[in-house]
Amino acid sequence: MKSLRPYIARNLVFFAALMVALLAFNAAAFGIFFSGAVAHEAGDASPAAMLHAIEDTTSASEASPEARSELRENGLWALFIKPDGDCSWSVDAPEGVPLHYTLQDVARFSKGYISDYPVFTRVTDAGLLVLGYPKDSYMKITGNYIPMRAVQALPSFLVVMALLDVGCLFLAYWLSKRRTLSGLEPIEDAIEALGTGKATDSLPKGTLANLSESVTRASDLIAKQNEARANWIAGISHDIRTPLTLIMGNAERIASDPSAPSDASGRAALISAQSAKISNLINDLNLASQLEYDMQPLHKAKAKPSKIVRKAVADAINACPETRYSYEMEIEQEAEKAAVECDERLLGRAIGNILQNSVTHNPQGCRIRIGLNATDEHVLITIEDDGAGVAGKDLLALLKSQERASSTDENLDLRHGLGLQIASRVIRAHQGNLSFTAPVEGGFKTVVQLSRC
Repeated sequence: MKSLRPYIARNLVFFAALMVALLAFNAAAFGIFFSGAVAHEAGDASPAAMLHAIEDTTSASEASPEARSELRENGLWALFIKPDGDCSWSVDAPEGVPLHYTLQDVARFSKGYISDYPVFTRVTDAGLLVLGYPKDSYMKITGNYIPMRAVQALPSFLVVMALLDVGCLFLAYWLSKRRTLSGLEPIEDAIEALGTGKATDSLPKGTLANLSESVTRASDLIAKQNEARANWIAGISHDIRTPLTLIMGNAERIASDPSAPSDASGRAALISAQSAKISNLINDLNLASQLEYDMQPLHKAKAKPSKIVRKAVADAINACPETRYSYEMEIEQEAEKAAVECDERLLGRAIGNILQNSVTHNPQGCRIRIGLNATDEHVLITIEDDGAGVAGKDLLALLKSQERASSTDENLDLRHGLGLQIASRVIRAHQGNLSFTAPVEGGFKTVVQLSRC
């Protein structure tokens, strides 16, 4: 995914490590507990040890004082059954424990209980020694046989079950992650769009409905602000054009009136020139606003860049006929016949802005060279001048604004770069690329790259 994917991946690694640690801890805890419990019951009072000790110190006729003492010390009881079923002796046998047994009785209790007391037996030459423990001290499995095949398959079964358990946990995690990401991805895209001042479409609801609604509200607010700003700019531009047209018209009449004093004609010509600059600035501002808020539709068609470049250069010469600016144009043969998919009006406007940038920033005059080259995939339009160039910090600000696709407000903060910013937005709208360079010795170079069709 995007920025969320590393976060999810880290959680997945942590989850896997935690699962391994839990399995290891559970196995270790079970082993320690089980071995401790068994070790506690495997001391001197264990059935095997007691049977061995009593057998060594007793006979078929009576229990030795040492055996009686040890039995009573551990809270146990015992009896000895002769082959005829009668008990020859007993030590502290509880009430209800029979003193005569048939063959069937012996078969029943030999691996189980006598009157709910767990008992253990030892066969001797003279009879059967029976050792009894308190109730609930041992649990005896009466059906004490397990097929060897089952015992041999037990390790494999446990491993398979553990793998299945882990697999189920990972599947649950993956499904949860997928569900979360499916809800977060459009929200993340929307937040990124909001960061650039763009409104977003409605977001899906689902488990993240509250977050989606918050982002949607923020998007709606930005959309309203963008619309209000665009309308405000359009309104101001319209209101300025009317008095500006009157100013320019009257200034041109005065400048062209042969009866007007020369000083007044010069001032009128200056007013007309500066008014034209204001008019161009208003047009650029309006276009910047329309491009910023996607209000400028592109009418693309197949066209030749060579034709567009020639017209833009002709318009630039007509707009600024001063001889201190010279234009040199070189179009390769391959570039002459190359075509691109574009909006001719907007692309011509972008190239015109780049040419005007050289004129605006070099009032002392300069030589402007225009080159048109073509490769198998692209058309390259190069516009460079030998003027004063651009200061390093200004060029850096211009390049940074290109990288982050600045908003209209940020473009206006550049003050001297609005024309280039307009050109940049137009070229990006055509899926092209615009680059700037400024040699230390002076001059400024702009390269436009467009895809051939």
